[in-house]
Amino acid sequence: MDNSLNYLFITALSYPFIALYNADAASFRTSQNSRLPMVIALGSNILNILENFFFVFTLSLGVAQAALSTLLSRIISALIILILLKQPKLDLYVDSYLSIRSEIETITKILKISIPTGIENGKFQFGKLVIPLYLQWEQQPLPVQAMVSMLESFACQASIDIGLGMMTVVGKCVDAKEYEQARQYTISLTKLAWVVCIIFCAIIMLFIQQITSLAKMESESAKLAIWLTRIVFAYKMIFWTPSFLPGYGLRAAGDVKFSMITSTLSMWICRVVVTIFLVHTFHMGL
Repeated sequence: MDNSLNYLFITALSYPFIALYNADAASFRTSQNSRLPMVIALGSNILNILENFFFVFTLSLGVAQAALSTLLSRIISALIILILLKQPKLDLYVDSYLSIRSEIETITKILKISIPTGIENGKFQFGKLVIPLYLQWEQQPLPVQAMVSMLESFACQASIDIGLGMMTVVGKCVDAKEYEQARQYTISLTKLAWVVCIIFCAIIMLFIQQITSLAKMESESAKLAIWLTRIVFAYKMIFWTPSFLPGYGLRAAGDVKFSMITSTLSMWICRVVVTIFLVHTFHMGL
């Protein structure tokens, strides 16, 4: 618990720097320059890995230093992108950060979309928290659940990024009142994300034995993780994309309530209530 609290406290200090990086990266992407934020993020992750290796394995400083390396990497990436955004040669740049003032009307428009979206995403994270806690109470193997959850998140990350791109494209179409184009882009990008999700799920299932071996899981836990991954990914390849991707298009068009209400009902009824019922009544476990 002490290690967990230390890690959480140190990494929490990096959240403002993540916010700065994301805001400035969005400015570059709006200017059709998505390559630069990608390079900075790649360099930051490489730096994080090298710092982890040095602090944890060379100096044997433990979990606090692992968190510190994450903090330092995020600070550096935020500072780099803040400096680059001040270059006058850019299509969109900042003269002075001190001169930035709040525009309440614009912020209100953003919050009308971001607050329901944040609530929606937060509920899914809450569901990910509730289920492991309940399984722990039922004495289920949590490392297996953690492994499958991690692989599941990784498998859909590229599709989520396509959804974020969809919000920009569909938003521009809606602003131009090109509603048919918005509909077509929502459908075509959903199909693209579907293909990408299937590919990533297939790759992970192909190498799932090597992944569990690399994680040094015990043989019984590894067998259960492999079995669960194949079950989860079998329906993930079919249902995940049409469940989530169209919601990005709806948000870009300003309709955030429908996806929020739908996800709220499905999460509480299916993910929480049905899970507890199946585990508690039929002892189905993970």
